[in-house]
Amino acid sequence: MTFRRMAFQIFKANLRRYLLFFLCSSFTIMVFFAFYSLYTNPDFNDPYQVNGMVSGNLYAPFLVMRVFAVLFIVYAQMAFLKFRKSDFGLLMVLGMTSHNIRKIIFFENSMIALASILTGLGAGTVFSGLFFFIISLFVNIGDSAFSLTLDSYLYTIKFFGMIYIVVIGIHLLLTLRYNIVRLLKESRTAERSLLHGKITTVIGGLLLGITVFDMITQYNPDDARRMLTNLGVSMVGVYLLLSGLGDWMKLIFSRSAKAYHKHLMFSSDLNYTLGRSKIVLSLITFLVFITIFLSGIIFYITWDAENISVKNNPYDIAYAEVFGKNSIPPETLNEIMDHGATPLLSHQELQYIDLFYFKVFLDQNINTLIGSDYHVENGHFLNLALVAPGEEWKNQRPEMPIFDMKLPTGNHTLHSQGLVLKMIFNPVPNLMNGLHVIVNEVDYKALKAENMDAIGSLQLLNFKDWKKTSGIDAELNAALANYNKNHTKSWYGNDRQEALVFSTKSRISEYFQLKESGQFGIFVITFVGLIFFGASGIVLHFSIQTDLERERIKFRKLNKIGITSKDVAQMIGGPLKVLFFLPYVLGIALATVYVVSSSRFEMSVALAPFWFCLLVGGAYLLFQVLFYYLYTKIYTRKMLAHLQLLEVPLTEQDSTPIYLEI
Repeated sequence: MTFRRMAFQIFKANLRRYLLFFLCSSFTIMVFFAFYSLYTNPDFNDPYQVNGMVSGNLYAPFLVMRVFAVLFIVYAQMAFLKFRKSDFGLLMVLGMTSHNIRKIIFFENSMIALASILTGLGAGTVFSGLFFFIISLFVNIGDSAFSLTLDSYLYTIKFFGMIYIVVIGIHLLLTLRYNIVRLLKESRTAERSLLHGKITTVIGGLLLGITVFDMITQYNPDDARRMLTNLGVSMVGVYLLLSGLGDWMKLIFSRSAKAYHKHLMFSSDLNYTLGRSKIVLSLITFLVFITIFLSGIIFYITWDAENISVKNNPYDIAYAEVFGKNSIPPETLNEIMDHGATPLLSHQELQYIDLFYFKVFLDQNINTLIGSDYHVENGHFLNLALVAPGEEWKNQRPEMPIFDMKLPTGNHTLHSQGLVLKMIFNPVPNLMNGLHVIVNEVDYKALKAENMDAIGSLQLLNFKDWKKTSGIDAELNAALANYNKNHTKSWYGNDRQEALVFSTKSRISEYFQLKESGQFGIFVITFVGLIFFGASGIVLHFSIQTDLERERIKFRKLNKIGITSKDVAQMIGGPLKVLFFLPYVLGIALATVYVVSSSRFEMSVALAPFWFCLLVGGAYLLFQVLFYYLYTKIYTRKMLAHLQLLEVPLTEQDSTPIYLEI
């Protein structure tokens, strides 16, 4: 038999392993392509057609998908080559050189990579359309149309091409260390690591503690870099924690002679399993953490949409009249209010001066509006930051130290008297393109005299039931857009942009945006969560299968000294419980801490995101329990069949050993 024929026979015998790796790679590429096609869809990212909160909800899941694609493909490639190492050892025994092995590795993996990319793109082309259609059922996408661009194909090919090139290159370099003995023993030896021992667990625990403390005390949702840094450090901490956890468990068992002898086999298997599977456990912990973290935040925001809308908008509807824009006649406004679904309770006005980069308010007007007692001293001003109650920590705008007033007599410099963090009025779009300052009456009148054409007026409307103001808000926005188009000069040369900048800011519009964004977010994160759940199951399967031969040899030897089918089932179930549930418990606990910490709420309010995390985590864990039960049952039956113990009932009464000769 020629080497080529022998290699082909080995390939044919392991076709199922090749097929699983190929399908995993193709599926990952298909999902990635669908996400990227939607992520770069120009219509979907058009704020005039799709709510920006909806399209923005795709950023985090797609970022996670990129990280997942790298980790999953790399691990699947590692597991696949681990399967093949014993085959390579056999081929080298028969005379094949390391150079021939490198050719086989390059050829096999290149063909699988190429086939995976082509199949993934083909399936992704079909799935992208279905994905877009399903999304259109959950959210209002306006006139957005499904489209595929050349960039989607090229980016996917480049992204996964680079992953495969790097991974294959690393494995080709590792062949320089191949020797026959090591390759033949590969399936029966544990992974070797420099990081082990009890001290690594302590270091890992310290790293996790540091990141949790930083999240509680320093984290801000707008600081994405800090979040990613903490996440990276946390994953390193999890890996170190798992690297030495087996030694700690062994120490705990050894403290009691009775417990040590009772759980001798379990302790040994647990130590080996944790040492061998720390990469697998770390990867699954990351997948579970991301799923629970994003789910907890999205579910909480959707659930709390009403409260968020009220906190962010002190008035039911608000809009600004300035530079002639939005100056609809009073009779037009009254007609809209009179025909609304809910009666108008109050209509207040707040005057201000629009200096483009600065919006200037009078302290007395603010006091009259909200009943405050602000008093700005001569030569000073107050910085105003619109921040919802209880969320003052979110403010990222530094206090402006000086404010130069340009007057005919020259520049008049005012010095800061402090910073006011309060949601005094709704954050109307054309008011949010500058800094807000509060001055005293003397300075306000001086500025007003020089900027008469820049006097603006905030119109603040409250109704009996703000949840019934949807029609009123829509009619008012239509009236404002029509007035600006017919009576004022366009600032942007774009009717949609003009209407967006000079639109109202209302509770009901933000409420609908949050609900729609939440529905889309829930759909996306559910979809991603199911993918991650399937991926974690595949990773576990790879991990268990790479150690299958060692387990068979172990049980055959134990069978010679009297092991029963009941003993086999118990010994299989113990380590598998660690593999199946330890990363889920770590991921759920870590995600819950991150969500509650990042919310930075008072404890009474923080219980809401806490319970949402536990709810999602519990559902995720329930699926894992079902998967564990089915997988363990099938795995145990196959192992018993291999040992010819399948006919022995798995009952408490039957403990009769069956001896096999090997």
